Amino acid sequence: MNLSFRHALFAYHLVFTLIFFGYIVNYGGDALGYWTLQADSSQGAETWIEYFGLSTFFIQWLNYIPSKIFQLPFWAGNLIYGMLTAFAWLKLYSYVVKQFPDIPILALKTIFLLPNMHFWTAGVGKESLIWICLVLFFVHMSFDKKSLAIMCLSIVGMFLIRPIYASFLIFILCFWGLMHSPYARKYTYGAITILLGILVLALRQTLLAAHLPDLSWNSLQTYLDFQMQFLGGYQANSYIPMEKYSFSLALFTFYFRPFPWEGDGIWLFMAGVENILGCLLFVTAVVLSLKEKFWDNKYILVYGMLFLILLSILGSQVLNNFGIILRYKSVAMIFLYLWAINTVFSVLKLILAKHFTK
Repeated sequence: MNLSFRHALFAYHLVFTLIFFGYIVNYGGDALGYWTLQADSSQGAETWIEYFGLSTFFIQWLNYIPSKIFQLPFWAGNLIYGMLTAFAWLKLYSYVVKQFPDIPILALKTIFLLPNMHFWTAGVGKESLIWICLVLFFVHMSFDKKSLAIMCLSIVGMFLIRPIYASFLIFILCFWGLMHSPYARKYTYGAITILLGILVLALRQTLLAAHLPDLSWNSLQTYLDFQMQFLGGYQANSYIPMEKYSFSLALFTFYFRPFPWEGDGIWLFMAGVENILGCLLFVTAVVLSLKEKFWDNKYILVYGMLFLILLSILGSQVLNNFGIILRYKSVAMIFLYLWAINTVFSVLKLILAKHFTK
């Protein structure tokens, strides 16, 4: 039965590859530019090596051979990305099934079929590559040499795609190592010192990419204001005045909006339904967790949620468009859903156990 669901999950994800392809062809998007190597031509690159760089330059470099050398069409590129990310979904599902026996399998399957996460990780784009790196990082959180090597490679990949996310992962790796390392302190502290040095370099690269002279509050505020004005200038249908929101409302908006009635079109409506379900699930989990003083310390929950929190703090301050918010959070909301559903069913199990032992 579990094997048949794995097949269904794989096929389900590829359906979203088809939907993603149709959406980009009809409405446009960065994905087509990534595949045709025209999303950012400021390098003036002509050869494969000249295309190499960070962020958009990297994804264009990655697409150079299949797109320009093999002349594969855009639909084929989406199929390649979709199949790679489908395997990442299967890997995460297999891991979660083993790690969370208290979650009813039907509830777990439902979480893995929520549409927004699949849509944005199903085709040519940075989110697909980010998704693969995140899955490899979090399912290999272990101190054996192979797992540590995979985690480090995931960080390298993330740095090439989105340096600020790599900074988040390096911070998480440092904190995780400090809290759980089985090695002698001198080795642990030495490794963390090296990682902190790499973190400084990653942050420096992030500053350069954002054209920030330093990490002062004035520089950050100037950048945030510019980012909001830049996105606000498009005045898209899904524009929201995030710059006018309080910090808490901006965070809530990042996590749980749009609601079904706040957007135009079937896609924003479906995303809104998913947001309401996620919000209700999260609130229920928080109430039950506080009531029973329950907290699950599994690595993928604690550190996956930490990544999402860091992402949400950043996103809530620089994004003001529902469509972009849905895309940015798509790679990490699975951690909130897993935490919430695991908390709900674990606490219910504790409550029932107390009831029947009275």
